[in-house]
Amino acid sequence: MAQSKSMKLAVDQHRVSRILLDFDLTIEFDDGATISFSEVVIDDLTVDEDNQFEGLRAFAALHGLVCEDVDYDRSGVLRMAFAGGHELVARPRDEVESWEYCAADGSTVLCGPDGAVELWPAPEHPSTEAPTVEGLPSIGSTVVRLSTGDEPAVEFSDGTKLLFDPPLDCGYLVLRESVTSSSISEGSDDEANGDWVVELSSGHVIFYRPQTV
Repeated sequence: MAQSKSMKLAVDQHRVSRILLDFDLTIEFDDGATISFSEVVIDDLTVDEDNQFEGLRAFAALHGLVCEDVDYDRSGVLRMAFAGGHELVARPRDEVESWEYCAADGSTVLCGPDGAVELWPAPEHPSTEAPTVEGLPSIGSTVVRLSTGDEPAVEFSDGTKLLFDPPLDCGYLVLRESVTSSSISEGSDDEANGDWVVELSSGHVIFYRPQTV
C-alpha cells in the first residue's frame, strides 16, 4: 500500500503568540496565522468539547515556543512538533470538522468530516471585522473568547474586552457566561480610576484595573 503524501503548513519556525478558546481551541502564531482544533491530542492528553478548559491549560505551555515541524496527509491527520518536545496530533472526526488552518492572507486548509481536506485561496477582498475595544461590557453580553499569551484578554459579544490573563482554572466560570452587572468601583465615574467590576451569570466576579498610559 502506498503511503499518504504529507503536505506542509507555513507555520514551522514560527513562534506561538497566543492560545484562544471560543468554540474551538486555537493556536495563533507570530505571523498572524492560526490553527483551530475541535479535537486534538497534545502530548498524551486528548482534548475535545468535553474538556476544553483542561486543554486550554495544556496549550498554554506552548506560548512562546517555536513550531519545529508541521504536516498533514491526505487522510486528514495533522502532526505538529514544538520546541521542548511537545507534540500535537489531530485526526479526522466522523461528523464535524477536526482542524482548520488559516494563513495571515486568509487562505485556508480545512479537515472536514471523515478526513476530507479542502483548500481555499486567499480572498480577493478580505472581510474586515470590527476590532474589539477595551471597555466595560454591557449587561446581557456574553463572554465569547478567552485568550492567553501575548495580549491576553476576555472578549465579549458586544465587542468589548478586558485586557488581562484570566486564571485558567476558572475558565469554566467565564466562557459563554452573560454579564449581570458592570460597574466602576470606588464610586468613581472616571473609567481611568478604580477597578471595573463585572459579575457574570455563573456568580463569578471579574475585578479589572484598566491600563493607563
